[in-house]
Amino acid sequence: MLLAAPLLASSVALAPAYGAKAGTAGTSGGKQAVKVTKVEVVTLLKSGERVECNGAPVAMAFDGKITATGPGAVRYYWTVNTSRARVSPGSLAFGGGTSTKVVLQVVDVPAPRNAKAVTGYVTLHLPDQKKSVRSAQVTFPCKK
Repeated sequence: MLLAAPLLASSVALAPAYGAKAGTAGTSGGKQAVKVTKVEVVTLLKSGERVECNGAPVAMAFDGKITATGPGAVRYYWTVNTSRARVSPGSLAFGGGTSTKVVLQVVDVPAPRNAKAVTGYVTLHLPDQKKSVRSAQVTFPCKK
């Protein structure tokens, strides 16, 4: 229902690392060659769409866009709202040159009965790069 268009429009690009040397993929034992130059989180569903607040969770979708230069892997994980729990950890492989990879994150946010609205956000963390980027907060009013 809410996610049909974003799921079709989003893709995860996982290209192999070209000529990556040992220790460049974020593992211990060497300096990482890949350098992240830009990170952003895009909210795929905009605030304002009315949802059913009947106790079932509401799905919210986000794209994490990572731009990097050089060969290697960039590890990432997500957190939801104020939780510190790591969600959907993964890794994106980058080859030589500069490229942008996109990773989709869909989270279920509780929608308690009789709530006035459901609010949520995510944060994309790149631990090896010491970077974190938070999405805009999304608020969906509950249907009456």
